Amino acid sequence: MGDVLRKGSYRFRYLLAGIITLCYSMQYLDRVKTSILMPFISKDIGMSNYQIGIGAALMLIFYGPSQVMTGWVCDKIGSRKVLIFSITSWSILTYLQGEVRTVGQWYARMVLFGILVGTEFIPSTRLIIRYFPRVQRARAQSILSWAWILTPAWAPILSTYIFTLFQHNWREVFHVLGLSGALPLVLILLFAHDHPEQNRFTSKAEALESYEEEIQEGLISEADVRGGRVQIIADKSKTTDVPFSRILRTPGYIPLVFVYVAAQLAYWGVMTWSAQYLVQVHKFSVMKMGVWASIYFAGGALGAYSGGWISDKVLGGRRKPMILLCFVCMIPFVVILANLTRGVSPYVLLLTLTGAGFFSNMVWGPAITIPADMFPVQAYGKAMGGVNCIAYMLAAASPYLMGWLIKVDPVTKVSNYLYAWLWVAATALIGVLAASMLVDKRAERKPLTKAARA
Repeated sequence: MGDVLRKGSYRFRYLLAGIITLCYSMQYLDRVKTSILMPFISKDIGMSNYQIGIGAALMLIFYGPSQVMTGWVCDKIGSRKVLIFSITSWSILTYLQGEVRTVGQWYARMVLFGILVGTEFIPSTRLIIRYFPRVQRARAQSILSWAWILTPAWAPILSTYIFTLFQHNWREVFHVLGLSGALPLVLILLFAHDHPEQNRFTSKAEALESYEEEIQEGLISEADVRGGRVQIIADKSKTTDVPFSRILRTPGYIPLVFVYVAAQLAYWGVMTWSAQYLVQVHKFSVMKMGVWASIYFAGGALGAYSGGWISDKVLGGRRKPMILLCFVCMIPFVVILANLTRGVSPYVLLLTLTGAGFFSNMVWGPAITIPADMFPVQAYGKAMGGVNCIAYMLAAASPYLMGWLIKVDPVTKVSNYLYAWLWVAATALIGVLAASMLVDKRAERKPLTKAARA
């Protein structure tokens, strides 16, 4: 298969990764716009801060277990059907949220959102794993991570614009964005298929690249792929099914769970409190806060792709060194951030926010790819679902813990974020410890062909 790839040649999978990222970003928009509009929602339906917290907790509690079921279903019926279901559910629930009238209805909506819309992540990552060869997967997954890194930067602008356009009617924001779910649904129906060889936009050469590991291992043949024998490939792939009990016993899987726990603890803590930090400590206006908060996300997008690129191109598919580097380099920037006070040089704040965002987000590409290094693609859903389930359920505690660690002087009303940011640094220490126990499975296998490395 050495003559399959030409360096720099176009591949449909690059476009598909962009489409999947756009679709995921549309779904992630709900979480951001709900937070932005919460003051108006809570006032309208008579919801207290305590009840807002209960609603958010309900979503995360049900979102976590949904990952395990989603992974199992994806492995059984394919990613495309699950993703279609997920986008359709998101559109309906988003539209219906504009009809919520009571706190009880709000709780019910958050439970349903956690269960049904928690189905978007696994099929998205699983499709990327299927279409991309091993030495490109971390980069592709890092592009997907832009959905949750960059959406918080542009979603507030879109949400507030629609809110203003409809005379400050928050219900119309949900109605409009619910209907917009037609766009990602059409894109998935047209361009996403479970098997590269059945996708009319994928060439035979590209399909061979996607199945390179299976061909090398003798599971399927080049003739199967060139002939587009979807059912034959599917039947042969069933022999690689891995029970969840074996997944749990696989060396390096439990450390990966804690790597992802550490990453999610840091992410949700920063996501919840970074804007408040800029307003309360540095006394930024809302407009200025939005600009400076975007610096962290811009650094995060660059860091995410850099982490995937280095893991694929420089380290030859090794993930462990990149994840260790992420957590180790994240710590000093977060500690510096914890000690900054009002009036600090804007250049220092710029460098610190960029560095913290860059290194804290380098983890995503390599970490999301590791289950595909450990197990066949047909078991990826279960493996990644278990990781994401535990991570989300534990990450729900991070925003609350950071809120408890933020100290406010009773006289001056000055907020002190020192211990809150030190908590984020502590999550990085958890990540360092867990990453040190990871196992680079693919480092033990024979390298790919020279052409596939191009």
